[in-house]
Amino acid sequence: MAHDGRVTESQEPRPTGDATTTPGPDVVPTGRPNARLRQTVWDMVRSMALVLGVVAVIFLLAWRPQPEAIKVVDPAPTVELAAVQADFEVVAPTGLSSEWRPTSARWQPTEKSGGAPVLHIGYVTPTDEYAQVSMSASDDAAFLEEQTAGGQQTGTQAVGSQTWQRWETAKRRSLVLVAQGRTLSVSGTGSWDELIALAVSLEPVPRP
Repeated sequence: MAHDGRVTESQEPRPTGDATTTPGPDVVPTGRPNARLRQTVWDMVRSMALVLGVVAVIFLLAWRPQPEAIKVVDPAPTVELAAVQADFEVVAPTGLSSEWRPTSARWQPTEKSGGAPVLHIGYVTPTDEYAQVSMSASDDAAFLEEQTAGGQQTGTQAVGSQTWQRWETAKRRSLVLVAQGRTLSVSGTGSWDELIALAVSLEPVPRP
C-alpha cells in the first residue's frame, strides 16, 4: 500500500520453477514426424520379413508329402465266387510274400469284355509298382487290347511249362495266355521279373 492511501499491485516477483506455463501465441508446432522412429519401425518390418522368408524356405525344404496308405483287400471271396460261376478253370496267385499287397478284386464285366464277367485281382508289387491278374471267357480282340492297354505283341515268354505272349506299351508290360477257353493276362507297370513271378504263382482254384 502506498503512503498516499492508494492500493497498488504488489511488486513481489511471481514464482517460477516447475509451474506449468501455456505457450504463447507465437509458438507453432512443426508437425514433423520423428525420422528416427520411422526408420526404426521400417527396419523392424524388414527384419521380420527376412525372418519369415527364411522360415518359409526351411519349411519347404523339410516338408515331404506323406504317401497315401495302401488299402489292402482280401481277394478270396471274389475268387471263390468266380470259381463257382465261371465257365472256365479259375486260377489265382498262391504263396506270394507279404510284399505283394492286393488292393482290388472284382468279378464283373468290363467295357470291352462283351458282357462276359472278368476276374480281376490288382496288386502293389514289392517295388511299389502295379500288377494285375485278369481272366475271362472273352477272347475278343477289343478285350485283349483293353487288358494290355493297347499294347503290341513283342515276343514270347516261358512260364513254367507254358509259353505266354509278351505285349508292351511305353509304360505297361503284359503276359497273355489264351488257352482252355479263357484269356488270361498278367500286366502292369512292374518289371518283367515281377510279372513272371506273379504268373508263376497262379494255381487252379477248386470249385467250392
